[in-house]
Amino acid sequence: MNSNYRFAFYLVEPVGLQDALKYGVKAEEWGFDVVAACENLFWWIPEHPPVWDNFTVLTTVMNRTKNIKLLTNVIDPVKRHPAIVAHIATTLDNIAKGRIAIGIGAGEVANFGSLVDMSGPKPYRLFTRTKEFIKVMQGVWSSTIDKPYNFNGTHFKVKDAFLTLKPLTKPHPSIYLAAMGPKMLKLTADMADGWTPCFYTPEAYEKDWKKIKIATEDAGRNINEIDPSLTIYTIVLRNSDRAKDLALMKGKTALAARPRLLRNLGYSDLAEKFKYMAIWKRSGPMGVETTREKELVKMIPEEAATNVIISGNSDDAIEQIENFTKAGVKLFILWPPYEEKDVLKETIENYRDKILPYFAENKEQI
Repeated sequence: MNSNYRFAFYLVEPVGLQDALKYGVKAEEWGFDVVAACENLFWWIPEHPPVWDNFTVLTTVMNRTKNIKLLTNVIDPVKRHPAIVAHIATTLDNIAKGRIAIGIGAGEVANFGSLVDMSGPKPYRLFTRTKEFIKVMQGVWSSTIDKPYNFNGTHFKVKDAFLTLKPLTKPHPSIYLAAMGPKMLKLTADMADGWTPCFYTPEAYEKDWKKIKIATEDAGRNINEIDPSLTIYTIVLRNSDRAKDLALMKGKTALAARPRLLRNLGYSDLAEKFKYMAIWKRSGPMGVETTREKELVKMIPEEAATNVIISGNSDDAIEQIENFTKAGVKLFILWPPYEEKDVLKETIENYRDKILPYFAENKEQI
């Protein structure tokens, strides 16, 4: 894997579909190394912007750029069959000449629960499904007409499958796993080429990265085969205090989605409340964030929230990024402030003109 520190521009629905394509193309000009795109199918908050298919978005960006790499961040193991995803990735890998990587996460029930015929009976057993999903992808990538792939799993069953189009990238496009729980961290060590979690403090990231290192050794793999990344929200302005104030609620919302991290930070009572609130895994009827939920988010301490985001002025951001590099992060998937155009514009300018050049010039000293 590339040992340099790299930066991805993260396309998320609030930017709007047409602007997502525009920013995805401009990211190459701005000096970013990767364009990452999120994906949802159903979303339970009515005011949330329309959601998109990230393969379609990334394919459009691919056709309008030359060198920037592309990452699905992330797809789930429910909405598509893994053999289909392997075929799509192989096709894009050949067209884009090795620029595509596939990020996979276990998914949120609210995103696929309506697909009754595909999501299967409860409990959904998403860990097992994710593991089988990766196995099938890797299996069909290595298949031939003479040696077809067969798999008889709990969720996926494949008989005499093979792909005639082979990946340009050897042995196949990289698989990044959005892992944050113990079993998923081990699965990253066993099967993935990259780790793509979201919302960590540097200290918590370092602890989980060490767990992956140990599990990688146990699996007989080299830790350098795994690329450690992090999806993180960022606002960078000349006015440091304004940037931090604007980013604070994003940090609190991020922690609300990570009750295990809240507990590890010493906020067990809050973690228990958010565990049952289940912001990202709601399986009931489409609804809205209740007043109680919003009040709970406000209760998250400011100190904790500021440690899971990158905010302030350029110097603040550089210092925060360096703290994460010391924890093990090599690829930063930067989630910019799409909600306010002036804030977005200044944040992009600060990364383009100051932060990205700084790390390009000083990567050997970090």
